[in-house]
Amino acid sequence: MNADASGSVYDKTYHFYLEQLKTLRFDGKEDLLGITLDGDTVAVPYFGRSIRLTADGLMDEAGRRPEFSDCVVICRYLIMCPPFAPSQKAWAAYRDFPDAGPLTVFWADTVEGPLARSFSGRLRVLERACDALGGTVPDMDIACDLHRCFNPLPKVPLLLVFNDADDDFSASVSLLLEKCASTYLDAESQAILGLGLSKRLLTAAGG
Repeated sequence: MNADASGSVYDKTYHFYLEQLKTLRFDGKEDLLGITLDGDTVAVPYFGRSIRLTADGLMDEAGRRPEFSDCVVICRYLIMCPPFAPSQKAWAAYRDFPDAGPLTVFWADTVEGPLARSFSGRLRVLERACDALGGTVPDMDIACDLHRCFNPLPKVPLLLVFNDADDDFSASVSLLLEKCASTYLDAESQAILGLGLSKRLLTAAGG
């Protein structure tokens, strides 16, 4: 699918979001969203890169429009900016979010499933992939073979919990979000974010 095709539903959706963003101001919201401002340009950290909202739309570090799915996440993140920082920091499974609905199957099959299958019996490979993407070991006690925290967006961290296969069980992966994630992103955008991390981990592992 060509997300940038003129007149496509993707292009119309993208410009619909841009029209909403034109009515918003982000002065004083730098800490709330983890963004930086340079005049009218808003810079959003996204998977270790900087995506800029300018008068001409969203641009990556090379001056190109990001993939449509990434545009959706950035736009929704800015549009949904809460009035104050939420306090719910506990981790939750995607299926536990009330608006996740049918996307829970997508999350299990397309986000978590490929990671469990690809890294089964390859714990050290997963560990190196996590390191390559800046994953950190959170200060928490979890009974698992590996857990890493990622920050694809400043206020929407993801927690990867991996248990390798043994004689009784297949490998399993849980990708968790903080309960406050729905304050910053709708369920569809959360799913895009999770898929983005999953794909990047597979790429970092060479698979």
